[in-house]
Order: sequence, then C-alpha cells, then structure tokens
Amino acid sequence: MTSITDEGQAQSRPPTAAIADYLRQTVSVSYILGQIWSGRWLVISCFVLGLCTGVYMVWTTPAMYVATVRVSPAESDLSGGDSALSTGGLLADLTGNMSATRVPKFTQFTMGISSVGVAELLNKRHDMLCHVFKGECDLATHTWRQRTGMRESISGFFAWLGHLPDPNGARTTIDLANYIAASVKVEQSKQSAVATLNFVSTDPRFAAEFLSRVVRGTNDYIKQNNHDTQKRYVDYLTLKAGQATNVEQRQAIDNLLLQSERQLMLTEVDVPYAAQTMDGPTVVPVYGVPRKLALPAIIGMLIGVAIVFARNLLAARLRRR
Repeated sequence: MTSITDEGQAQSRPPTAAIADYLRQTVSVSYILGQIWSGRWLVISCFVLGLCTGVYMVWTTPAMYVATVRVSPAESDLSGGDSALSTGGLLADLTGNMSATRVPKFTQFTMGISSVGVAELLNKRHDMLCHVFKGECDLATHTWRQRTGMRESISGFFAWLGHLPDPNGARTTIDLANYIAASVKVEQSKQSAVATLNFVSTDPRFAAEFLSRVVRGTNDYIKQNNHDTQKRYVDYLTLKAGQATNVEQRQAIDNLLLQSERQLMLTEVDVPYAAQTMDGPTVVPVYGVPRKLALPAIIGMLIGVAIVFARNLLAARLRRR
C-alpha cells in the first residue's frame, strides 16, 4: 500500500496555502511591533514633528464661524399651491402645452440659490463681487487686480494655448454663482419641508449678512420671474376672454384668469415669496482644534513607521550582500 510522504503532501498543497504559511512565519504582529520598537525614537520624533505642524497650522489659521438659517415654504406657496397647480393644468389644456406644470416655489428657492440670476441681483444691490473677492478688488475704485502665482500662470498659459479668454481677469457674476454653490450648503429635511442653509467664513458679521442677503435675494429673484410669467398669463387670458364665443369656454377662461390674477397679486406683496425664515441667521464658532492637531500628528507617525520599515529592509538587503 502506497503512503503519501511529507514531501508529497507539501507538493500537493495549493499555492495559496503555501503563501499563507509563509506570511504567518515571516510577518506577524510581534514582528511588526518589533520593527517599530527598533525605530521608536524616529517614530516618536515624526509624531512630535507632525504635532508641532498641527499646532502651527491651528495658530496661524484664523478662527472659522458658521452661519445657519432655517427656512420653510412661505405662506404664499402653501396657500396658493393647489390653485397654482390647477392654473397650470387649465392653461396646459387651453394652450395644448402638456409640459406647462408648475414647480413649487420652495423647490425653485432651493434650486435657485446658486443661479447666475441671483448672483446678478446680489451684485447689483450689495456690490457682492467686490465684498466676496475683496482680496482682488479695490472697494473704493472697483478695479480688479491681476491675479498672479504659479497656479494662475499655468491656467493662463493653457487658456492662451487653447485660444480661450484669460481666466485671471476680473471676476464675473458666474464666479459669484459658483462661490455661492460651493460655500452655501443646503440640507433638506426628509421629515418636513424645512431646509437648513450653512455658510462658513472667518468673519462672523459677514457670514450672517451674506446668508441673509442670499435668502432675500433668492426670494426676490423668484418673485420677479414669477411676476413676469403671471403678467404674461394675465395678458394672454384677457385677450382670449374677449375673443371667446362659447359660454363654457368663456367661463373656463374667466376662472383661469381669476386664478392667474391672484398669483400675480402674490408677487406684488412685500412678504417672503418662496421661503420664509424660521430661525437665524445664527453664528457660532467652529470648534475643530483637536481634529486639526490629531490629523498631522497621525500622518507624521505613519511616515515615521514607513521610514523605519524602509530603513530595516534596506539594512537587511545590504547584510545579505
């Protein structure tokens, strides 16, 4: 009877099992700890260096403040929602345009915060471009300084190479809209129709003013757009009402005209149109010092561990030679 020898067993073992045994024999927790312990002073030095770097970054970085505003749908949106939807449906039937559906005003508000139209309105009212990019704009003369630096030079070269406009010129309302999109965070509640707007800045007063102006500007922008739309609806329906000969059609047009005039009146009242402020703006400091200290310290420690392993590996290879 033939017996399987130990050598045959070793040869018949799958490669994955052999690799696993090799790793268990050569790499273990005690081996890793021993490697780190052998270079403990280097690891500690890198940890302290990273911690000092974190202290310097925290000390030289200005304090940050977050402004918060909570908004909910305005009364005009809640009270006029059903009639607005029915107005859109009747108008779609009348004009044959099946896509004439209304978007709720509060949805228009949350989606329109970072629009170019809102940016243009804010810049027109409050000279917001110069205030946001005050490091590049002279508030007294409203002249823009040429942006310089390695990054600006590279982007300018690529723009010149591609026959594109100079990206380092004066800021435009598109830049302001992009700034609002990147800095104003909108958090929509899943349980209720409430949205929370957050804006972080080094200046607490500017943070509160900026967020308040964004809310008011977005409301006014949507109100003006809807006013123009409703005005065209009223003019169109008034014309059709004078041309209608069928009694039922005339009655339907009169009902639609009445609802459109009601929506037009809502755009002429000086009240929050799409969103009303429930709370805020409230400004609180951002407390993140421990995290800012821990991150560079941990990174420094990991770099120290990597240096120790690389040093020991290099020393082992040199000894083999």
